[in-house]
Amino acid sequence: MHKSVLLENVGIIKKQRNMFLVVSSALLLSNTLLAIKTLSASREVILVPGIRSEMLISSSGVSKSYLEEMSMMFLSNLLDLSPSDIEHKKDLILSFTSNSNKKSINHLVEYFDSCIKDYKRFNLTTYFSVKNLEIDLNNLTVIAHGILTSYYGKSGHELENEDYRLEFEYHGGVLRLKSFERMVDDEKRARDKTKSLKFEEAKDTTDIKANSSKAGTFISEPLNQEEYIEDDEGEPR
Repeated sequence: MHKSVLLENVGIIKKQRNMFLVVSSALLLSNTLLAIKTLSASREVILVPGIRSEMLISSSGVSKSYLEEMSMMFLSNLLDLSPSDIEHKKDLILSFTSNSNKKSINHLVEYFDSCIKDYKRFNLTTYFSVKNLEIDLNNLTVIAHGILTSYYGKSGHELENEDYRLEFEYHGGVLRLKSFERMVDDEKRARDKTKSLKFEEAKDTTDIKANSSKAGTFISEPLNQEEYIEDDEGEPR
């Protein structure tokens, strides 16, 4: 082979080698940067409700139908409770609660802690049936009107008209619960007071029975005066 042709081929091979090294270095650098970004980036989880109609979620906001379905899902986890699943639903709700307002988070924690205590004490199960929703898409607020059914173990159940307000926050493509509250008026306050007194009476009765059982005491009806008549020696006949 002519020497000039050989040198030309060697030059081409060197150029191809250099190009391969440059491309490999660029790919290695990009993969390294991608791995660093993946490890350092905070993960955002988007909660998708059951889809019954067309919904839209984008960088600018969410559609009315998406807000409606999310509200239904949150209401179910906030109000459809039983002693067996209440703690699981507490963890689920708190994982999708906004971190921008610590007061709201504390309010939800107190709400669930109170529910856990009362639901287990009275073997309580509740279910909320939504009648209609008032949706304010601009402020991401929803007012739910419906009926709350409460089952007290085998002691019966009651149905009450209730209203709840939910406020959401949309940040980073994720819709999170910002606040949750029960809407009350004077009539509901009076009803709550009556129910609270009944709960306290039930608690006191339970405590008395428990203490009596622990102490081994026996409570009986007082003897009839005619059945307790002493003879001349002071002994009952």
